[in-house]
Amino acid sequence: MKGVLNEVDVEGRNKVVVVGNGFDISVGLKSSYKDFIEYIKERHHFSEDLELYEYNRLFLRKYEDFKLNWSDFESLYEETVRSVNNRVQHEDLQDSFEITVINDSIKKLERDFHDYISDEYQKWLKKNILPQYGSSAKKFSKNINPVIKDLLSDSDAFFINFNYTNTLEDLSEDIIFEKVMSDDEITDESERRAKANREIKKIQNRIAHIHGSIEDDNILFGGGFADREDTKNIHYSKSLLNDKLFRIKENDKLSSTRKVIMDELDKKRCEELIFEDSAQYDSSGVIEKNSNYKRENKFDLYIMGHSLQGSDFQFLSKILEDADRIFIFYYETDYTTKMEELIRRLGSSIIEKVKLVPFIEILFEDELLINNFGMYQTIAPFLINKFPEEKILDDLSLTSNHFIFKHITDLEITNENVDIVLKLISSLNKKRIKTPIKKISFLGEMEEHEIESLCKSNALIEMLESVEKVSFEDTGISIDFLLTLIKQGNDLKQLIMNHCVFLNNNESEIDLSVCESLVRFEIKDCTFNPERAVQKLLFNSVKSINNLEKIIIEKNANIVIDSSVFGSAKNLLELSIVMSDTDDYENEVHLSNLELLYIDCSASSFPNITVGNEIKEITIVGYQEEFLSLSSLLKDNESLFGFPKFETLQLNSPDNITTFKNIDVDVPLDIFSKDIKLIIDEVSIYIDDYYKQYKFKTEESPSKSNTKEIIEETILNIINPNKKKNQRIFSEFKKWYAEISGSSDDSVDNEFLDTVKNHLLDADDATNISKDNSSVDKNIAASSKIEVKEKIDFSEIDKLLFEYSHGKINTDNLLLFLNKKGKSNLVIEVYKSIIDDLENKSDFTQLEVFDLKKLHFERAKLEIIKRFSEEWFVSSDQLDFSALEYERGMDPIPNLKKINKSNRFEEYKVLHPNTTSFKYLQLLKSAWQEVLDEKLLPLEEELRQEATAYE
Repeated sequence: MKGVLNEVDVEGRNKVVVVGNGFDISVGLKSSYKDFIEYIKERHHFSEDLELYEYNRLFLRKYEDFKLNWSDFESLYEETVRSVNNRVQHEDLQDSFEITVINDSIKKLERDFHDYISDEYQKWLKKNILPQYGSSAKKFSKNINPVIKDLLSDSDAFFINFNYTNTLEDLSEDIIFEKVMSDDEITDESERRAKANREIKKIQNRIAHIHGSIEDDNILFGGGFADREDTKNIHYSKSLLNDKLFRIKENDKLSSTRKVIMDELDKKRCEELIFEDSAQYDSSGVIEKNSNYKRENKFDLYIMGHSLQGSDFQFLSKILEDADRIFIFYYETDYTTKMEELIRRLGSSIIEKVKLVPFIEILFEDELLINNFGMYQTIAPFLINKFPEEKILDDLSLTSNHFIFKHITDLEITNENVDIVLKLISSLNKKRIKTPIKKISFLGEMEEHEIESLCKSNALIEMLESVEKVSFEDTGISIDFLLTLIKQGNDLKQLIMNHCVFLNNNESEIDLSVCESLVRFEIKDCTFNPERAVQKLLFNSVKSINNLEKIIIEKNANIVIDSSVFGSAKNLLELSIVMSDTDDYENEVHLSNLELLYIDCSASSFPNITVGNEIKEITIVGYQEEFLSLSSLLKDNESLFGFPKFETLQLNSPDNITTFKNIDVDVPLDIFSKDIKLIIDEVSIYIDDYYKQYKFKTEESPSKSNTKEIIEETILNIINPNKKKNQRIFSEFKKWYAEISGSSDDSVDNEFLDTVKNHLLDADDATNISKDNSSVDKNIAASSKIEVKEKIDFSEIDKLLFEYSHGKINTDNLLLFLNKKGKSNLVIEVYKSIIDDLENKSDFTQLEVFDLKKLHFERAKLEIIKRFSEEWFVSSDQLDFSALEYERGMDPIPNLKKINKSNRFEEYKVLHPNTTSFKYLQLLKSAWQEVLDEKLLPLEEELRQEATAYE
């Protein structure tokens, strides 16, 4: 695929490939430290980890879970040697003996592991090699990944193998044998085999086993003490016998192998330019032009299956520093420890050279999902773990078993990848591999057969049950598929459709209320192409209540979004409508909880929509009328009054309104606020300035014939004070407010009235007016704690508690009284705790007993709220607010919306894995209602009855 590869990827680029134990594990060999431990346990019938330690000192007890890899084992060996040497720096018979034991232990470990890995290697060969190929060359029953084929076949690649098996050599036999056997230019069978053997030998000459092999019977374990600063502290004789470099020098085969490696690395690093007697014949300045007599020969370093930890790091560090680029092949998230080790040992600059590559499947037998980098790029946008664009990955081959597919959270389906995605999710579904996919996007134009294949995919339809967001962008949408999505989407929260064409499937009505979990619905610039010209696609809400919180509707053709969709959305917070010339919303819809309203009526008349007391912002584009009254938009919800959250009215490009005179603020707003603004295009005005400039320019009071005039007279006298009139005006305003809010004149008392009063009257006048109202007695009392408590009329139970504290009645008398009063078990339990607390409190006053009782009931309430918060993973503060406002039978439950928003559903789901988010919210509401009615309300009612203040 043109343009895919980086320019630096040229033929002949030198490569050094470091192969570790992860490579052997990936091809199916049981070569891990844990596997070896299990083998020792089974072979010697050990049942306890202590027996392992007694068998071999290096099986350290402090790591009894044995969740280690080989580099951890080597580090522990080094740590053991150092700890012995650090005790006392003089010859000690016991310490010297301990060093001998450690050295014997590592030799014993080598022998055991040689036996183990030799057996496992033979088992692996028998399992994976086809028998019909005989001994001439090995042929695997599984396919070898083309990336591995390319690396092994590359004459510029040199392999430093830290493993003891010949898996690399075995793979090379298969690769070369297949290549030579398919060469039509060779006709003679013996010549064909001879060439195959020569080519295999060439590859195997580029593979060096740095720590020995089972074939050469020279595997070695040990530490890496050489070149370490603290080596000088190792003073006991024979402590360094199992240093790897020491051991390598002891063995001719290993020593010669190491020399080959070092020579090869030097060759990769540079090429010497030799000039005989160059100093004598430098008349042309050759030496100056070729300073240091060498030319850098860049090489790439591939780390495949090595942890980059332990005693090997000292050897690898120089290679890492000299490499031009470093490709770290990783599995799952093990790259994090590798990167941390690089930064810790070599500094952060080394990371600039690193490219992370998900570890490939070396052997596979399943059908390929991806067979080249171009195919991979079609699905790369939604993958978390990504492959870099490199020449070595030209023939990238992946099956659905690859680990990167287990972590997909988003799917992006296009016409380029639809077949790949469907094959992937079908395979994952068959293997019962659960993926955390929460979002699916359909992007770009698709052929009808591609859309049909989506509709017929059982795996995709099953996946829809747990998806939370589905979006369609610039694509065709099958109505049948959309109906299935709405029906199956148990967790679907967002449905977004932009620039789409709906394909007719003999269906023309979609009931959004079927999807009870849906909270956001967006449909913009979409078209329905019906078979009959007059037919339209209808979105509606058959149920009287849906759970939508945000709706966006913009410029759709042949599509009707019925007003029932937002009219039934009792939790709707945001509504945005850009109307087309065919949209018509004649039936009045009141949106009681709406906070944000955006209407573009440039192409149609303004819809019959009103909003309630929660509204914050209203934006209208293309308003066609000459006059706008806020009362035509803002309507009080039942039992509520005023619009305390209102901040902005913005008119953009209105047809006939050019001045704020044409806007009538005929609803109660906070005229003292500096947050409320009216805006016409680029011109804005704050509400207080609006009243001064456009509403009241005289002191003349109009007759009070309606709500509007009452408000206007009040505000007029705030702006133009008249003390003689203001006391009368406030009294009339308060009576009017009590009437319109459904309260008695005596009981009405709130922050809104206090604000009006303080602006109409100065401090002295306000105090005098207050004294005329009996409702302020509690405010006066509240200013003095002592004064309030002197006016308490203690209840019957308060008096009995006081008598009990002074020994006049016993516990049985108290409990009998409570049972006769019909107190609930919960309330009685609280009283029992009070009784216990009153033991030896004979010096308590009646008031102190009263305070103790109140304290116990408050504690009981808080404990119930705390337990509920912990059980349902919601905010205790929000529960507390809800409980404070709740009265029996109240619907909706106060503050339920904020309780829901505070939920930590993912934590709840850990304990209840089969619960959907929608079901969780239903159960939460039911459980909270029960706690309110059966626990908190009885406690609250007991507190309310504890004492009353004199009126």
